[in-house]
Amino acid sequence: MNKKSKKSTLIKNRVYLFVFALLLTSSVLALIGSKFFLQNNSKPNGLMMLIEFEQIDGILQWEKELDSRNMTAIIKVQDNVLREYPEVFKRLSDKGYEIAGGYDEAPFWDMPYEEQYQYLKASKEFIEQLTGKKMRVFGSRYFAYDKNTLIAADKLGIDYILARGTQDIEAVIYAPQEYKTKVISVTSVDLGQPMGRGSLCDYSLWARGSTATEFGQIVTESIAKKPRNLILVSHAYLGGTRLIWWQEYKNILDSDLINWQSFDQWLAGQTPISLPNSDININREVNYVAPQPEKPMDQYQAIPGLENLDPSPSVQDQDSTKCQ
Repeated sequence: MNKKSKKSTLIKNRVYLFVFALLLTSSVLALIGSKFFLQNNSKPNGLMMLIEFEQIDGILQWEKELDSRNMTAIIKVQDNVLREYPEVFKRLSDKGYEIAGGYDEAPFWDMPYEEQYQYLKASKEFIEQLTGKKMRVFGSRYFAYDKNTLIAADKLGIDYILARGTQDIEAVIYAPQEYKTKVISVTSVDLGQPMGRGSLCDYSLWARGSTATEFGQIVTESIAKKPRNLILVSHAYLGGTRLIWWQEYKNILDSDLINWQSFDQWLAGQTPISLPNSDININREVNYVAPQPEKPMDQYQAIPGLENLDPSPSVQDQDSTKCQ
């Protein structure tokens, strides 16, 4: 091969290498850009949580609404309501709602191990007898827990303990390395002093003096922070019975800003944060033990037709499997 041919071949090879390098760089940049776009434009993975201490009306209102949207929720209800309406919660469990256990008389912070163990055990036995399924989730008052809670839950085979938020809007799951039991740290919002932090929740905001409209604005602002995962809570005796608060939840559900998921779907999208238990932050802040609302709950207009909701299952409920 003469010198001219060799030079021509060398130039061609360099051109090929340049083109290859250019294509590789373009592909990498496109991948990075795509990932950046998805991170900044994807909807948060949302989980609904319903809490009830007093009555059944709000739960039934939420059941009707969520069923119509083919959605479910995690439900934490005080024992007196569970015992009065076991058929309602068995029905909800059969539809795919996650029925959590609880102890609402006192927070578990610094409670002796044996007491915690007995409360967890009693709740587990009761929920499992009611639903016919394993109780996977437990929360004490204020979603309080400590090392004793984890030891007891681990011994009883309870998968998750509910905890107050530690990462602002972002809901996360912690995996303490010493235990199989994991900790679900819920979404939290900070209103500043004197009322401080609390869940993204109608009652929590109501107790800290927010109006229903302000609650809706806070939810919208929280979504705008683009969390990967969030948990929106409703105390059903407020959000599920008072019209103006209910409308704010309807607005959120209608907005298409959140990718609503069942409990199992939401869990599947999580990457638990594995840390030694001593390195996991515990939020003990509860500044609204004595509520300071803008106005009492009973002064809000009730949802029309609420009194007509029937806790007994309908024929459609008995036959339907759409949410299972």
